[in-house]
Amino acid sequence: MNRFERTPAAVAVALALAALQAQAQDSPPPPNEPVQKVVITGSNIKRIDVETATPVQVMRREEIARLGVNSVKEALDTLTSASSTLSDIGGSNSFAGGASAANLRNLGKMSTLILLNSRRVAPYALADYNEVFTNLDALPLDAVDRIEVLRNGGSAIYGSDAVAGVINIITRSDYHGLQARASYDRSLKNSEFREHTAALTGGFGDLDADKYNILANVEVFGRHSANWREVINDLNPSYGDWFPTVAPGSGLMFGNRGTPSTFSFPGNLIGQGSLPGCATRNASGLCVYDRFAHFEAQPEADRANLLVSGRFNLGDNLEAFAELLYSHTRTLYHGAQATYGSTSPPAVWGDPATDQQRIFNYRGLPATHPLNTSGEELELRYRFADDPSFRKSTSDQYRALAGVKGSWRSWDWESALGIMGSKTDDVSRGGFFSASGFQQVIGSYADPFDPADPGDPLLFQRSYRLGQMNSPEVLNLLFPENGYQGKITQQFWDAKMSGPIAKIGERDVSLAVGADVRHEKFEITPSANLAAGDIVSNGVVSANASRTNYAAFAEASIPLAKTFELQAAARYDKFPGFEGHFSPKLAFRWEALPTLMLRGTLEHGFRAPNLTESAQSTKFAFDNGIVDPRRCPQAQVLANDLRAQSEALPPDDPNAALLAARADIVEGNECAAGVASIVRNNPNLKPETSRSGTVGFVLEPFKGYNLSLDWWTIERKNEIGLKSTNDLLAAESDQAPGVINRLALVQDKTFTAAEQAQYGVSAGPLASTAGMFENVSKTKTTGFDLGAAARVPTPIGRLDVSGNATFLRELKNFSSTLNNYGDNLAGRYGSPKTVANLDATLSTGAWTNGLRVTYNSPTALQTDFFDETYNPQGCADQGYGPAECRVASYVRWDYHGSYTGIRNVTISAFVRNLFGHRPPLDLRAFGNLGGGVVPQNIEDVQGRSLRVTLEYKFR
Repeated sequence: MNRFERTPAAVAVALALAALQAQAQDSPPPPNEPVQKVVITGSNIKRIDVETATPVQVMRREEIARLGVNSVKEALDTLTSASSTLSDIGGSNSFAGGASAANLRNLGKMSTLILLNSRRVAPYALADYNEVFTNLDALPLDAVDRIEVLRNGGSAIYGSDAVAGVINIITRSDYHGLQARASYDRSLKNSEFREHTAALTGGFGDLDADKYNILANVEVFGRHSANWREVINDLNPSYGDWFPTVAPGSGLMFGNRGTPSTFSFPGNLIGQGSLPGCATRNASGLCVYDRFAHFEAQPEADRANLLVSGRFNLGDNLEAFAELLYSHTRTLYHGAQATYGSTSPPAVWGDPATDQQRIFNYRGLPATHPLNTSGEELELRYRFADDPSFRKSTSDQYRALAGVKGSWRSWDWESALGIMGSKTDDVSRGGFFSASGFQQVIGSYADPFDPADPGDPLLFQRSYRLGQMNSPEVLNLLFPENGYQGKITQQFWDAKMSGPIAKIGERDVSLAVGADVRHEKFEITPSANLAAGDIVSNGVVSANASRTNYAAFAEASIPLAKTFELQAAARYDKFPGFEGHFSPKLAFRWEALPTLMLRGTLEHGFRAPNLTESAQSTKFAFDNGIVDPRRCPQAQVLANDLRAQSEALPPDDPNAALLAARADIVEGNECAAGVASIVRNNPNLKPETSRSGTVGFVLEPFKGYNLSLDWWTIERKNEIGLKSTNDLLAAESDQAPGVINRLALVQDKTFTAAEQAQYGVSAGPLASTAGMFENVSKTKTTGFDLGAAARVPTPIGRLDVSGNATFLRELKNFSSTLNNYGDNLAGRYGSPKTVANLDATLSTGAWTNGLRVTYNSPTALQTDFFDETYNPQGCADQGYGPAECRVASYVRWDYHGSYTGIRNVTISAFVRNLFGHRPPLDLRAFGNLGGGVVPQNIEDVQGRSLRVTLEYKFR
């Protein structure tokens, strides 16, 4: 018997560096039982051999249970081919807060297609700026039977978006009985990190005997919020060696670590002291505020998912089916309240009504204010402690479909009709002022350096009372609710059929053909104050567009020899406003030996511009964490000088804290800046296109042992995007006027005039960049997927070993500035060369025990060629040695176990990070994304975590 027939997907390995991946080998069916043909992701043709020409990784239900995950997002994050991307935990500053996405091969969340039972799911109702994606949090984990991951392009089968791969989530079917499951997950170091899930699954009816089967699953999820004050003392102490804000003893009266802010309540007047009513002062006598109590480490979240599906045997090889998916998700973010600082850099944002930038200037407290007793204008540092400061993202998503399938002669056919959509309400309040409200209740924000400005002698003497708790009416004017309503709807029809059309010898030549039609409408409506540009420092995105697209596809399986199969597929997609796109694919599968199969694919793919990119729109946003190459080096020298001056003073000298605080402000202004970005649509956009290929083998030297290796390459062209701010700044002198906008040196809040001369500052502060969507770039990436699995009988039970590894050999982004590709990013920040995992599970009677190890290779802190802050010289300038100028390798061990010795009961436990290993030091994340203040990795303070699950089957 050919070893590859009737043998489930034997995907992937990793013996090197403890990196293996695979699927457990199922037992073959009894000799008299007919072998069922199945459709595997990446093909529309049913087949017996599930090890196809296309590399597909399968995560089965039992494997997912051993991962100790609480969501589909967490399960997909364990893939070695997955890259970091948006999560609802870190989405507070995203246009698409409250959602989570997938990203394969470092190609972004729009190039990974998500399917549920082989059909598309409605995108999240808010675009992440211009990125439209599927929200993984809206998909039920408990209902999943398996997840199939197509690890190369799939446009020839599935159409647009399947550039990096396809993730097909297959739910349970033909289920009988009733099962309840509940789990509780918490950190053993800090109990603030905790989650819980509960699910109920029921199925009744036998498709053969009763002519129907109905499955229903409901799942709920909850996550507790945590702030950094609660856990900051458990942060890796090494961060304190580089960032004084988290050094031991820095927390003063609030805790051991976490420097409080002099932007406080009731506030400070520099040169005079704290304002009346302050209860917490530092050694300098300035009032301080515990900002870490309001820096959120993990937001609160609640989710509920419902899946109902039915199958109905109509007889004569005819079956009807229906499915309903509904989800409700809510994520609540909290943040530090708004601040006011006379030396803070001007806030720059855009006014969509005029397409012009707006500037909010911070001013000193005038001498006429009764709290200012100095007789001259003074620097004010203030915290709006009555700012509510929250963001709530609530989303509802659904998909309903019905269809029929059957067989006619030797052909199988299927057709379905459905509707799906999502609606999101995203409401924020606080953190940022209403410009009009500020003028009404506080006063002017005009440029204090403008000679024509007479000043505002009544600043902070209107209805908002400095240093007091203000009325709801005043706060509603200063901090009004703002946000978005997003709505997307899609209606679709699809049909396909497959069967043999000829024979080569005794072998069937099979053909699949099909078509689908889809109509979609996307609306993103900002609140009136956002649309008017009234919320300081806030960007805005809007869309109101619809379209109908059509597609036809065909696929053929041609067995040229008994052991050699050629596959060909093609799809034609037509979107309005663009020429139709043809996506071809060729693949082969050759069983060179009974134990060795060779395979390969070559495919063209594409992504059509989405409705937020092709609709008439102007987008105003912010690029955060920007390093200004013309000012950051000087700022770092100034900051180091300020810290040296601070350390030279006695600890109780009031100037010591002031100098240290100013050093942080200087670095934040110039080395982790927020820069306004004004972007318009481009009606001349073309679709993104791609070419991808794979070559590999699957080896089964002995029954129960599988080994696979696949080389893959993807080149994506005509990428829709913007010239990055970093790219623009790297070649600022080459840009046209108006692309990079700077304020005048007289408006410089970082350097005094004397310091400008001393440190050689010749460029004004960054204000904004302007541009439009363009087919601006291209990306190429290459690597290997290695996988293996083994099932070994032992004297004490069966040992299953499986693992996977992805080796990234090349990742390059095209630079329009260089007119060439930039550096190879494999091994650079965020793109480790090797990601691997290995799982070993021993089954002994009612007990199952296993260990899982994951590995990430080290990466440099530097990104592409333009990154002068974290290249070797930039690191040296900051005092970082080679060990600090990288993120070291990371190995984490997990334990999983279960017990089934009680009738109808399964008790499971999962210990994440069994040995409590810290993730490696990441000075770039802390210094750049966190501004040198806010930690960025909650895993660092979670330590070891325990997840306990109880399942009960009622019948």
